[in-house]
Amino acid sequence: MAEMRGNDIIAEYLIKEGVPYILGYAGHGAIGLLDGIYDRTDKIKVIFPRIEQSAGFMADVYFRLTGIPLPTYVSTGPGPMNMTIAVANAFYDSSAFLAITGQVTTNQFDTGALQEEYRYYAGDFPSVMKPIVKHSWQIRKVEDFVRYLPKAFKLMRTGRPGPCHLDVPYDLYIEKADVEVPNPEQWSKPINWRTQATPEAVAKALDLLVKVPRPLILAGGGVMVSDATEELKALATYLNIPVYTTLMGKGVMSEKDDLYLGLAGCWGDYPAAEAARNADVILAIGARFADLHCASWLPGYTYNIPPTKLIHVDIDAGEIGRNYPVELGIVADAKCFLAQMLAMAKDKGIRRDGQSWTDEVYAYKTEWRNFTSPYAENEEVPIDPRRILHDMRKAAPDDTIMVSDVGNVQAWVEQYWPTPYPRTHISPGGFAAMGFGVCGVLGAKLARPDSPCVTCCGDGGFMMTPHAVATAVEYDIPAVWVVFNNYSIGCIRDLQRFYLDGREIGTSFKKDKTGELCNPDFAKMAEAMGGKGFRIEKPGDFAGAFEEALKSNVPTVLDVIINRDTPVPLTATWQMPPIPAAEPTFGKRKLR
Repeated sequence: MAEMRGNDIIAEYLIKEGVPYILGYAGHGAIGLLDGIYDRTDKIKVIFPRIEQSAGFMADVYFRLTGIPLPTYVSTGPGPMNMTIAVANAFYDSSAFLAITGQVTTNQFDTGALQEEYRYYAGDFPSVMKPIVKHSWQIRKVEDFVRYLPKAFKLMRTGRPGPCHLDVPYDLYIEKADVEVPNPEQWSKPINWRTQATPEAVAKALDLLVKVPRPLILAGGGVMVSDATEELKALATYLNIPVYTTLMGKGVMSEKDDLYLGLAGCWGDYPAAEAARNADVILAIGARFADLHCASWLPGYTYNIPPTKLIHVDIDAGEIGRNYPVELGIVADAKCFLAQMLAMAKDKGIRRDGQSWTDEVYAYKTEWRNFTSPYAENEEVPIDPRRILHDMRKAAPDDTIMVSDVGNVQAWVEQYWPTPYPRTHISPGGFAAMGFGVCGVLGAKLARPDSPCVTCCGDGGFMMTPHAVATAVEYDIPAVWVVFNNYSIGCIRDLQRFYLDGREIGTSFKKDKTGELCNPDFAKMAEAMGGKGFRIEKPGDFAGAFEEALKSNVPTVLDVIINRDTPVPLTATWQMPPIPAAEPTFGKRKLR
């Protein structure tokens, strides 16, 4: 053992974990940590975006594409509070990074020193983090780094992933102790956490699935997290069972696959919703049946459970039977379970014809394609956002990573951005933090430097976090931002228009005295930060500008003025009680 500072312990351990980046924002509570990185920047690179939550969003997306949890650092007080947005977003979506937050020095607890959380609980930021992390530790002495760092990395990657948190009094970055930096190969990495189902459970699930005329497989985000896309496709193909997804599962299969129906939900794909309404048995894997996916659990819009029978497979037992009764609940890892079921089906010689069902769902796909296709040629001004997504998909290589932001733009991406390969679509789920895509696209480019990385965001989300462009210029991260500019937080404005009799207030960006719509010129903003910018007002001008952005290798913003009154078609519904549920604009509710 050797006498080491706390910051040196952290740096050496991160290097042993093979972590390539540390992301964050400095303050007096973080400079001690950064001093430990100073002589090690050849092994671990510091990237600091212009606000803490941006570092978290970048780390979140990086994990989704690589499986490597990055460390983030912040100072004390406002820094940790800013980071909570990104931590919660990762927690909801089963993504992971290590949040390291600063705390007042060990001899200043309960003094009310600068930025301490005190009065009732001394230096107690971990209590803020506990509901949104897998575990939170507060460092009390230098030796604690040796104990807790391996535990954090083990826990972040084990089972259902999630962020972990270390709260560090900043004197302990500089204080020393006689310690040995632990070896991740002994402490954090050698865990086989993949839980198999019992053969009896697999056999019962297989029997339920193949003996009905209308079976479906629902793939949630857990299939993606488990890296089970190949196993999913193999099972679906062998048994000839159509597959649909949740938002977090979008892209688990190529949307060119005949068995893939798209995603079901309020703003999902009609084939998925119509199939789910009519299914006899649904095998759901790694899905949590949230309100937007399930039409607020109102019967007949997305699901009729019961009489539809549900087989629910999840590595987290707490999700099974949370919102729907199950015919069979199985705690298992998605990859293991899918491989087990395929092996059992082959061993027993079980096959399905199921041609009438696949013909039926193919008809759903044809209806939906006939509805959506005309928008690809729409020449109207202001621009139809669906036209933009068509032109983007046509120009973008198949390996392009799409990192969506939230709001209407997220719904349009759901419906009009096909995913040819798994892990090419990234979206925020249940926490739905604005700015996720604007900042997260930088994390995507760090993870996939050889693939084009783009985000679709609204003008509201972009204005929350436009500094992402400056970060991209500073670190030479050539991302592309396509800003769907409708001078509003459009999703909420639409709720006012459609559900509240047009009583619009607080949702459009306009000058107070004149009512004139008002936004900055985002293209000029990008240029002022050192990037490239295009302002697009006619549909025919977009494709060329987008192609140039992809080829330029320069951070680029496309400010696209869209029709602010274009609605997103509802293929199910979403209710906010006591407001009545809206009926689908394509398809219809069907009770069984």
